[in-house]
Amino acid sequence: MPQKLNERELAEFGITTNHERMENGEVRFRLTGRDGSSYIRCENTGGPVWENSHSHSALREMVIVQEGRVVFAEYREGTARLRELPPGGWAVTVPGVPHNECLARGTVVHTVKFGDCSHPDWIASPELDALTKRLSFAEALEIARKTKTDA
Repeated sequence: MPQKLNERELAEFGITTNHERMENGEVRFRLTGRDGSSYIRCENTGGPVWENSHSHSALREMVIVQEGRVVFAEYREGTARLRELPPGGWAVTVPGVPHNECLARGTVVHTVKFGDCSHPDWIASPELDALTKRLSFAEALEIARKTKTDA
C-alpha cells in the first residue's frame, strides 16, 4: 500500500513545494526537484489574464491545457505569433524565444520545466508584452484563429 511522504521526507529527495496567489489572480502550486526541474499547476480563478512575457536561456517549458482555453504567444522576427491551445492542447517553449500566455477564466494549465534547469533564469520580454498585453482574450483568440486559417 502506498504511504504518503511528509515535508521532511520530501526534503531528503531534494523536493520543495511553493504555492502562491499571483498578482493577476492566478493560483500556482509548484513542486520543484533539486535539479531545478519543476511542475506547476496554475488555476485562473478570475477573468482572462495575460501572464508576463519572458524567455529562458536554457530550460524549456511544456504547457498543457487541462481545462479552459489559452492563447499562447511567441515573439519571433519582431512579431507576436499567437495560437489557441484548447483542452488537451500543448506547447513547448524554445530557449531564447520569448513567450506568454493568456488564460481564459476557469482555465487550468500544467507547466513542466525541464532540460537544463541548473541555472534557472527568467528574462523579461517587454517587446512581447507590448504586443500582447493590450489585447483582450477575445481579440487574441480571434488573431490566433485567423492566423491558423491563413496558414
